[in-house]
Amino acid sequence: MKLTVLSLGIGFTFSCIPAIDRIPKSTTQSDKELDGASPLITDTNATDSSTLSKNAKKPPLPAPVPSPTPVPSPTPVPSPTPVPSPTPVPSPTPVPSLTPVPSPTPVPSPVPLPGGRAASIPIGIENVNDSPLKDGDYAALLRFVPTANITIERFYFGFKIRGANCWDPGNAGYGAGDGGLVHGSLVNIDPISGLPTTEIASETVNGCVRHNNAKAELGGTTLPVLVWVNTPATLQGGHMYGLVIKNVDANPSQNFFSFNMPLADTTLAGPHARNELDSNAMGGIMSLDPREHVAWSENNGNSWQYGSLNGQYRSYMNNFDHAHPATRIPLYGFRLSNGEKLGGQPYYAYNSDCIGCTVAFANVRYQRTFSELGGFTASGSNVGLLTITNTTTGAQSNCTPAQGYGFRKCTLTVPITVDVGQSYTISATGSVEIMKMDYSQRFLFPQVGTANGELRAYQPTPASGTSAKDVPSLWAGPLSAFFSLTTEN
Repeated sequence: MKLTVLSLGIGFTFSCIPAIDRIPKSTTQSDKELDGASPLITDTNATDSSTLSKNAKKPPLPAPVPSPTPVPSPTPVPSPTPVPSPTPVPSPTPVPSLTPVPSPTPVPSPVPLPGGRAASIPIGIENVNDSPLKDGDYAALLRFVPTANITIERFYFGFKIRGANCWDPGNAGYGAGDGGLVHGSLVNIDPISGLPTTEIASETVNGCVRHNNAKAELGGTTLPVLVWVNTPATLQGGHMYGLVIKNVDANPSQNFFSFNMPLADTTLAGPHARNELDSNAMGGIMSLDPREHVAWSENNGNSWQYGSLNGQYRSYMNNFDHAHPATRIPLYGFRLSNGEKLGGQPYYAYNSDCIGCTVAFANVRYQRTFSELGGFTASGSNVGLLTITNTTTGAQSNCTPAQGYGFRKCTLTVPITVDVGQSYTISATGSVEIMKMDYSQRFLFPQVGTANGELRAYQPTPASGTSAKDVPSLWAGPLSAFFSLTTEN
């Protein structure tokens, strides 16, 4: 048996192959081999019994349809590496509910310190001194704080013109010529800087003319220690204001007057010796608001000097005690629009002492418990035993300060309480300074030194050479029974 292998491909034809004996299909390759073999094995003895003769020429077989170019199997995409299942996150341990935090206990607002006018002692001056305004650039500032709302028509201030034509001409240095031109300007005070700002009212008047006006008001024979300028205004209690005094005469060195104020030890004057702006400051004297003071300018008010520099020349306690420089302290009052006169700070002093004296404080406005007493001496003399008596209840206590200069204080063996409307006295067995109310002040401010006046201190039995309204320098503390704390307003 002979097999001819035909290769199938494009452009190839079959050739005639001699007949060979048929090989039974069953003895040759399996159907699977014939159906799927790539080389084709043909039976060369096969004939068509109906049409083909042994020698007849076979028609050509149709050209085989070439198999399509095999499409390469796509490169197998590797199966992704299995992502391991995430490790289960354990459920968080339940957070226990927070125990409620109690609201903080409210912290009470701090109680204001007991300062201001209520902590200001009612004494503190020792003498009086002048500041001649004999230069056009000089100016004096009296800064003050009304205790209540008031409407005024006049402002009174300390003044002296002796040596001018109208009082003892040429024989003193407090005034000269025709007394110059007094210019008084009532001004607002900036609460931040403490300096004068806008003018409220003013008056300009000849010095001798105003001196004679004041003398006439006193009856024509008594020399005045205060004069006024007409400055009608409504003032608010608790607010700072100022009175600026200048000599605007064309020839001030030949025609001038003096601005006259009482003196206190600069150290003991506390807030009044500086530009104090805190209404609650400690250390006040003369029952003044701590913001009240006197200032001095030598450049027409462009800048101001305080304390020991607040005048035309330096002053000292006991006249020439250079160990104790002095500060000028406000002296002032008002005439109200209804004609009533009101003393703001009406006291002078003349370097004089009072020995074995007693002062009464009448009809107190606020309940107070006194735990200390004090007396003021500029000479260093012993103030002695101090005794306080509630004259309404008879309760009494005493103590003895150490000897020395200044404000001598001691603690009471038993505190003494006074209620509203009650009165008390303080006495000293030793020597203390005495504050003066001359006739001029007593005439202008008649309610001072009475049970219903603006200031209620007096002598029940006046010491020799003094008047009942002259006040020995004694006090009880730590707080005044006549002026309120912030919390009592």
